Amino acid sequence: MTAYQIETKKQFTVAGLEMTINSQFNDFAGINREKTDFWTRINTDGSLAKLVSQAKDSSLYAVNEVVNNKMMHYAAVLPKNEQVAADRLIEFPSGTYLVVMGTAASQEELTAQLTGAVFGEILPQLTTYSYVGGPNAVQMQAVDDKFQGMALVPVVMN
Repeated sequence: MTAYQIETKKQFTVAGLEMTINSQFNDFAGINREKTDFWTRINTDGSLAKLVSQAKDSSLYAVNEVVNNKMMHYAAVLPKNEQVAADRLIEFPSGTYLVVMGTAASQEELTAQLTGAVFGEILPQLTTYSYVGGPNAVQMQAVDDKFQGMALVPVVMN
């Protein structure tokens, strides 16, 4: 099984560009295609660069959450201040998180690798903690010619 840790994290808020995922919840290929198209669009139209210019640090977040029964996906950053131009502020509450670290050649590969490990491998076998819903994210940074990061998934003790 992929290595993981259970950690207590302080509350933090990210500012994100949003998209609504239209694929069915179990259509992983469709969901991944929509996310890839979204990241391509925001890279091409300059909106991601504008968001990154308002960031406190070099971390980029790929965030998932359900809002009003709709699957949402965000490209997000920790904002320098509260006057950030973004579609939504996403709050990650203080609490217990499942944390999985990884390294990959691209942002897309890192996000898929970590998300797959969390939801396809670790959570189904984890007996002492359960996913509680709410936002989950992959936090990533470019390091040399690779991307390093971690999945952050809120959990509660069973």
